[in-house]
Amino acid sequence: MKITMKKVRLNANKLFLWVLLLSPLHLANADSKHSITTTQALLQANSHPYFVNTYNLKELKALRSLYQLNENQLLWFSVKHPVKTINQLLDLYADAPTQGLISADYAHLKLKKQWRILQHSNPPLQQFLAFDTALSLTFLRYLNDLHVGRIPPPQQNFYLKPKSAIDFATRTYTAIKTESVFKLAQNIEPKSHPYQQLKIALKKYRHLNAQLKEPVHFHFERTLYPGDWSTQMGKLQNYLNALSSLNSASKIESNNKQSKINNTYTGSIVTQVRGLQANYNLNSDGVIGKQTLELLNTPLSKRIEQIELAMERLRWLPEQPPGPFVLVNIPAFQLWAFNTDKTPNDNLSMKVIVGKSYAINKDKTLSLQTPIFSGNMSYLVFRPYWNIPYSILTEEILPLLEHNPNYLERNDLEIVANFSHQATPLPNTPENIKQLHSKQLHLRQRPGHKNALGHIKFMFPNNYNIYLHDTPATSLFRQSKRDLSHGCIRVENPSALALFALSNNPGWTKQKIAEAMYSDTPSIVNLKQKIPVLIFYSTALVTQSGVSFYPDIYAHDSALKLAITERSQNLALHKHIATNF
Repeated sequence: MKITMKKVRLNANKLFLWVLLLSPLHLANADSKHSITTTQALLQANSHPYFVNTYNLKELKALRSLYQLNENQLLWFSVKHPVKTINQLLDLYADAPTQGLISADYAHLKLKKQWRILQHSNPPLQQFLAFDTALSLTFLRYLNDLHVGRIPPPQQNFYLKPKSAIDFATRTYTAIKTESVFKLAQNIEPKSHPYQQLKIALKKYRHLNAQLKEPVHFHFERTLYPGDWSTQMGKLQNYLNALSSLNSASKIESNNKQSKINNTYTGSIVTQVRGLQANYNLNSDGVIGKQTLELLNTPLSKRIEQIELAMERLRWLPEQPPGPFVLVNIPAFQLWAFNTDKTPNDNLSMKVIVGKSYAINKDKTLSLQTPIFSGNMSYLVFRPYWNIPYSILTEEILPLLEHNPNYLERNDLEIVANFSHQATPLPNTPENIKQLHSKQLHLRQRPGHKNALGHIKFMFPNNYNIYLHDTPATSLFRQSKRDLSHGCIRVENPSALALFALSNNPGWTKQKIAEAMYSDTPSIVNLKQKIPVLIFYSTALVTQSGVSFYPDIYAHDSALKLAITERSQNLALHKHIATNF
């Protein structure tokens, strides 16, 4: 033990000597010029000796700015406690998975190995510079990934309001000099409640997954109804108890003591299955059929992946300002409206119908998916006309009109020269039908009980012509999978949403809203206060009953997973780190 401690003291002394020799005070002599020149040469290159691929432009710009703040001298070795600071940084990278990130993206293991080599050898100045700049590059990358995400949202066809830019170089320089690297990372991570809740859930799901010796799998010979008998009831009960513990504050513990097994599917176990079905947007009937069995047999590793992808997307979102807000989560087929300035009792939650997935829309050339974007609700239209998009006109209505000349009148459809409330209807003549084909004229549906938009639509002007609206087809809300529209979003309780939206408009009571919805004439009401609207996509979300998971109906999870995997491959290091440059 004495020999070991002696070696440790010698290595520590050796490192301290190198830190002293490489400090700004020492570098004030001729060696300083060599250090600055070497650092400048390294930063002017398009790549780093540690990494296979080039920097991206954003990283290179931030890295150069960071070293300019320190006069192009060593950063991590210029602090009072370099060993402590560098170890703290490497620990931060090792802990990246708690944020849903990948440690290897920050060269965690290889930097740790190189750090040990530097502490147990007499390396030349170039190796210190290469290591120092590698630490800086990976830390800038980590901060960026943690704050705004790894994949730019537009690459995934997510068109969201961007976050405000942060000067990571200046913040990193300050954190290094004040030895507060960990604190900076804490300040940078998203503070939103959904993100923090998913972070907690991720830890719990990983813990439970590690406890399971093998993936849980159930097999029933036929659909299992309450009251049926199965030898897998004990196994199912234990698994459901484990899942329930994920949504509680209690510590997850393995249940080694088995109580007497009741092989009848009844009682609390049916109640738990119903709760599970409700969380996953299935019919909450307690019947274990094909969909529920697939849910039970989904590996926890898949749920962990969904949480990680959800956290990545939440990093894309800017902090929501106080006040009213409307969120639609497409895979959940759900809308939430809440106001941070009021009590939770004023919050709304309702079912929605969204655009069709490719599984339903067989014509791959015509995408009916609801786009992901953000906007501001600015006005409501009571008793709206439905201005029929040209794609629906040509693909659906005109073929029906060819077989049934009375189709327009039977469905309250009228030909107009333009889409405005003042437009005069034109006669249903062969010439006008021909002009519908050529886009010279347009088709709209009159207000009324047949109108596809129902009695009200909620407008937040955007490039996609997407809005929220009522619907006469209310029976569709009873379906669990509701990707049934042409892209716009149908809401289950339009009058409640109207009351929420008009809360700052004096005089708009439930009665006045009902009168406007069933009036004889259309009307437009501008909102006194615009309401932010986010049309989002997340297959994992924390709800009041715990973490809910939803199907990847548009395959956005698959696309994001592929993009993250490709990025990680592009961040690879050389198999053998270069020692000279």
